Amino acid sequence: MKDNKVLKGIGNFFSVIIKTLLSYLGVFSGIFATILGILACVILVGGIVGVCAYVKLLPSFTQAREVVFDKLVNMSKNDFISNEDTIIYDDKGEKLATVNAGHYKYVSISKVSPYLYNGYIAVEDKRFKTHAGVDVLATVRAGVTLLKNRGAITQGGSTITQQVVKNNLLDQTQTYSRKMAEVMLAPVVEQKFSKDKIMEFYCNSNYYGNRCYGVSAASKYYFGKKPIDLLPEEAAMLISLSNNPSEYNPVENYDIALAKRNSVLEKMYMEGVISLKEYKRARKTDIEVLQLTGRVTTENYLVSYAIYCAAIELMEQDNFQFKYTFEDKDDYETYNEDYSKAFSEKSDMIRSGGYKIYTSLNQKKQAKLQSAVDNGLASNTEKQSDGRYALQGSAVCIDNTNQYVKAIVGGRGTKDSYNRAFLSARQAGSSIKPLIDYGPALESGMFSPSTIVDDHEIEDGPHNSGGGYSGKMHMRDAVARSLNTVAWQVLQAITPEYGLSFLDKMHFHNISYVDNGNLAMSLGGFTNGVRTVDMAKGYATLANNGAYSERTCITKLEHVTDGILYADSKDGEDETNQVYSQDAAWMMTDILKGVFEESFGTAHALQLSNGQISAGKTGTADSGKDLWFCGYTKYYTTVVWVGFDTPRMMNAYGATIPGVIWKNYMNDIHSNLEPADFDMPETICLAKYDSLGNIVEGTEIEASETVPYGYDYFSTTILENATDYASNLEEEANQKKLLKKLKKFEKLYIDSIADYYELETDYKILNEEIAAIADDDVRKSYMTRLKDKYNSLRDQSVEWKDVVKAYEKQKAEENALLAEETADESRVAAVKQEKDSNISAAKTAIERISDKEYQPDNVDELIANAKAAVEKCKTYSDYTSLLASFQRARDDIKEKPTEDEYFSMIINDGEVTTTPAPTTSTDTITDNNSTTTTTTY
Repeated sequence: MKDNKVLKGIGNFFSVIIKTLLSYLGVFSGIFATILGILACVILVGGIVGVCAYVKLLPSFTQAREVVFDKLVNMSKNDFISNEDTIIYDDKGEKLATVNAGHYKYVSISKVSPYLYNGYIAVEDKRFKTHAGVDVLATVRAGVTLLKNRGAITQGGSTITQQVVKNNLLDQTQTYSRKMAEVMLAPVVEQKFSKDKIMEFYCNSNYYGNRCYGVSAASKYYFGKKPIDLLPEEAAMLISLSNNPSEYNPVENYDIALAKRNSVLEKMYMEGVISLKEYKRARKTDIEVLQLTGRVTTENYLVSYAIYCAAIELMEQDNFQFKYTFEDKDDYETYNEDYSKAFSEKSDMIRSGGYKIYTSLNQKKQAKLQSAVDNGLASNTEKQSDGRYALQGSAVCIDNTNQYVKAIVGGRGTKDSYNRAFLSARQAGSSIKPLIDYGPALESGMFSPSTIVDDHEIEDGPHNSGGGYSGKMHMRDAVARSLNTVAWQVLQAITPEYGLSFLDKMHFHNISYVDNGNLAMSLGGFTNGVRTVDMAKGYATLANNGAYSERTCITKLEHVTDGILYADSKDGEDETNQVYSQDAAWMMTDILKGVFEESFGTAHALQLSNGQISAGKTGTADSGKDLWFCGYTKYYTTVVWVGFDTPRMMNAYGATIPGVIWKNYMNDIHSNLEPADFDMPETICLAKYDSLGNIVEGTEIEASETVPYGYDYFSTTILENATDYASNLEEEANQKKLLKKLKKFEKLYIDSIADYYELETDYKILNEEIAAIADDDVRKSYMTRLKDKYNSLRDQSVEWKDVVKAYEKQKAEENALLAEETADESRVAAVKQEKDSNISAAKTAIERISDKEYQPDNVDELIANAKAAVEKCKTYSDYTSLLASFQRARDDIKEKPTEDEYFSMIINDGEVTTTPAPTTSTDTITDNNSTTTTTTY
């Protein structure tokens, strides 16, 4: 019955596919006739998976058919000629910059070296000259690999024609529908264009890394020559590069590139593209890259940041799993390697052309911010050997109404293209305190603005900037004074792990596994440091009631072939994450207002004009090697960093150089804006605090902007949950962990016995873990999803139970047989051990007779014992030799003197004084074949 059911499913699958193909034949006369046989081979292999494959592949086939129809309507030669340059737009929709796609130049195949195109055939598609667009054997092989990998697309099987289709007509995602569309379109391309034209498209549409799109740009960049002049070793390197531009980039990975090039050369020789002499010569030749870039587009700070953000967005589209904190060194290094590889690939794609990047970047604000930085640093004219200014700065401005980056400055002037705002990580000093110390402390409920803290010397701890200590004070005053000892104690109380979790949620880059548990983070002492853009995003989070936005500067991202890849939502709610509660963020902001407003505040001299209300924090790190000012209004957040590229001490503070830059710029962009305060949440109240920093019960009143003497703000919500914050964090972490497990379970399908066991085991474990979730809504939601998935696999599970039952029966029989074999081996070992023991005992008994110089008193007993020991060995092959040894030993000892005689001989110099009476004894020992009688006198 089961076999009939499977066959019926496969039959239905064949029926639908054939009907679909026939419908194509009616619309496109003759176009898909060639494909039918090819798909039949693939379907034959796919039929093994039966009904499951039918259900899974049919939607993909339908989608592919729609794609094919759309592409066929307007297919022309222009579809196979390179992408246009990538264009970046500002917030007004005006062109900000054009990113040169590598001086693309289309060349005919007659102007391309035969070493290159014949090399491609040898390496990529041996049957290119004879197939009709799809290589049946390669496709079947890829199908078999697909089955072996349980549906994961890990191997190509694509012909050169298919790659031309993929590169120019389709997107780059690895899906069944894309692969099917590729297979369908390839024969059409073969009918429409000649083989040499298809190869021409291929050579001109490949990407070779380092902004080289097409063989002409690549030949010029790497070798300084035209494509027609390429030598075998040069052609082989370009073939390698087009396979994986990042992996085989000779500029970055010389050894890997060389090994790949030599592998390609070997295939070219084996396929007759080059002679043995050419192969030997080419293999001995080193890779020499000229890197002739010619005139390229200068990437200013806006352009470089826009490309960076677009690359990150493309990584998001590929579901790259970003991480910001790490468990250990392996975790850290593995992630950075994966990140670098993925980012390099996406960055290269953008620079290769074809993208339209729409941004939030405002050119007027950019000019104002650049001017503020340049003017603020103008007094220092020292330059480095490369001509760049020694003293540098970076700054980022974010619009708090939508959390988009509006301006970003990576250095002084316009000639320095190194964008320090997102490429450089520096020590943050005290500017990090609101984000990792005080903000999380307020969130925890362990601290409020008027909690009493003690500024005192800490053994093996930090010192304050001025060297003195002020004793007990309110926490808000400690923030305004930027006291290091208090920040250290606060992070110690809430734990570094808790504080670091907030930076993790705000996607701070460059955090190392070494920072785990590091109290020095309370003062900005990170292993690698922090980026200006991350600090700006962090302070913008405080300005936005604790809501972190994933927005960068990208408002829309398009591709000439793939269409819109990303477009922001109007309200941005789907891109925000509540890092700090509204109450904690507001209280932190209120405290940071005191940095400006209090006479002792470190930014008192930096208050903005026209009464504009602002909050912020200074930062002076590592003996003045890094200077920061981070501040915000209701309208904008701006962060400024100042320092030398090679860190060295400056006789300055965060409130001086970067503070002045911040003030000048913020005054400029707020000149036409009305002063505005930050919105107070309804759950903020006022209460009187006693001398210990505790709320005096019964003094709670409604909050207002006017604060009575002795009163301060507190959050009713945080206060109510203060004792539960740690357990809530643990519960949230557990829910996220279980959600990850649940998503993995939801992707499970039964394709093997291992899957069956995994299903049952995971279901049981997940069921128990989800049942323990305290939150009713979350528990019900997770449990419903778990059971829905389990029930959806029930039919498969029932079918597999018979298979598993037979499997377990077989395993039981194998185990029983193994047990019997083990028992037999054990018995053999026991018999051998018994034999070895008996032989050893017999030899020992014989030795006890033979090693005597005289007859001991118990000689008869020794002989009897030896005789008995030898008798136990009569069934062994050693018996005869043992018996002979025994008889010799027995006869020998009987001839020796008694004990008294022996010692008398020694006393009388060997003369025997007495002669014992003769004795007669007869021993009879029977072996397997005869009887021996011995008489002794």
